[in-house]
Amino acid sequence: MRAHTCDAHFPYMNHFNANNPNNNSNMRDNDPTAPARSWNRTAVLAAMFCIPFFCPPMTLIGAGTGALALRNLKKNPDTKGAWLAWTALSFGVVTTVLASWMLWISGLRTMVVGPSLALAPLFANDTHGMKKEWSGPATALTQEQLAAFTDQVRARYGTYISAHISDQRATPLEQSWKRSMVVIPSTIIFSSGPVEVDLGLERFDQKTGKSTMAWRSLRIVDPAHADVLFPEGEPAPPVLETLKPGALSAPVPSANDSPHN
Repeated sequence: MRAHTCDAHFPYMNHFNANNPNNNSNMRDNDPTAPARSWNRTAVLAAMFCIPFFCPPMTLIGAGTGALALRNLKKNPDTKGAWLAWTALSFGVVTTVLASWMLWISGLRTMVVGPSLALAPLFANDTHGMKKEWSGPATALTQEQLAAFTDQVRARYGTYISAHISDQRATPLEQSWKRSMVVIPSTIIFSSGPVEVDLGLERFDQKTGKSTMAWRSLRIVDPAHADVLFPEGEPAPPVLETLKPGALSAPVPSANDSPHN
């Protein structure tokens, strides 16, 4: 009589329970005679993308697929896999951020920012900043020793303005895999004009195998005068391809170069 009375007074409750997909799915889970719910394919796919741990492209796709799976589960309550979707979403976001940060500090920062990391503190006579970016004898220089070198360079080329990866010389691809020390051909912009330099970058310690990604040496390539090497006590960077005359600036066309002649 109580059940009949409740149904009579609250008929909308029956309508709500009948049209609530969450209630229906719970009833099917508690009913042993109900057919088994199938796995949501998008949720399973999201978990599969997160299997390659600390691989930012895959984990980022896994996070996006996990979010898509949660949306798909709301539209298809007959499928299961919400915990897979949530795991893929949270795991994908955390590992993408963590792996990207580790990749950045282990060398990507050096390649993206370029030679200015090494040269800006050098020509600013910043011994503290050099210890963060350089290794070897360069980190043992005093303020006076560093100033003596920068004064020598300033007297020849003028004031340091900026630096970037050279667009005149290509870095040999094979050296990046076979050597612990690689050469980064760069261009320094001084107040007197651009000057080509070679920067020695230590990728890893040969004894321990530990990644270092620290600058070790510098050669200012000067065919007209003598090359300038830095620092003393450190072997110069391996020699790359010799610069061709006039490679640093485009030739100025003359009147005889006119196509009408």
